[in-house]
Amino acid sequence: MLSNLVQQHVDFIVFILALLAERFLPLVSWYHPNTFLGAVFNALAKRVYRSTESTSYQYLSSSLCFTLVILVIMTLVILLLEFAYYPELLAGLILYLSLEWRTVESKTLRIARLLKQNQKATARELLKPLLARQVNTLSSPGICKAAMETLILRVARHYFSVIFIYLLFGPMAALAYRLLTLIHQAWRRDLLPNSPFLKSLSGLLFIIEWLPTRLLALTIAASKASKLSIHYIKHYGRHFYQTNSGWLLSCCSASIGVQLGGPAIYQGVRFDKMRIGTERLPKADDIPVLINRLNQARGFWLLIILGAEIVKTIV
Repeated sequence: MLSNLVQQHVDFIVFILALLAERFLPLVSWYHPNTFLGAVFNALAKRVYRSTESTSYQYLSSSLCFTLVILVIMTLVILLLEFAYYPELLAGLILYLSLEWRTVESKTLRIARLLKQNQKATARELLKPLLARQVNTLSSPGICKAAMETLILRVARHYFSVIFIYLLFGPMAALAYRLLTLIHQAWRRDLLPNSPFLKSLSGLLFIIEWLPTRLLALTIAASKASKLSIHYIKHYGRHFYQTNSGWLLSCCSASIGVQLGGPAIYQGVRFDKMRIGTERLPKADDIPVLINRLNQARGFWLLIILGAEIVKTIV
């Protein structure tokens, strides 16, 4: 009886185990496969990227580069799945390695503690690996704002979107998406946000993330300050430099009651991004509040997933 029940729900059990493992047994970045892959992707960009070439060349070269990389890695993983004795466990391992929440959450909480102790220099050094922008001149509110924004966007892309794609399209689709985000993250280190070399990859990620990002934003909006969140989406989110990010930052800004967004410096170049909200600047105490809002959204969707699994069993 028990063995039959486990066999019927093995995919869901593996899914829950992967979530629990990411939460309580996160891999350190020193030996996480994503760190190695990021270094490889960054080296590839340096070999392919030519700043003196035309815009069309950069579009084509970047598209061919990330397409070839994805095809090679996906082919190897598919072959491995074909010979795996327990493919469900390998699918769970893929999900576990693709998720990222606990690590960035721990770092942002540590940044908040450092700011409370007035250790801004140490907080900047801890924040620097999480961002592509320059952080050397950020004030305490600027550090808080940058930490909160990267937490929001990383959790949305590397956790909620991964789970969304995994449940709807399977582990291989989730792996392909996560590889695309790793490539984009690696290439952003040395390139400006408006570089033509990034356009094709950024556009593809925008399309993939369109629905899960907005579902997360609306979930956060429903938890608190719903009317203000909708107001912010209309006045800020729809006109942000990237509307997926604009929706998320608008709802989080309204929910927490702080200002997000604003100018940022990349590679010595200032980008005048829109400020979202008219409230006060964020402070260290707002970071745990943001994490609580994100945890509420996670709990809500986990209950939805659990309910769907129970309904599927009954039917």
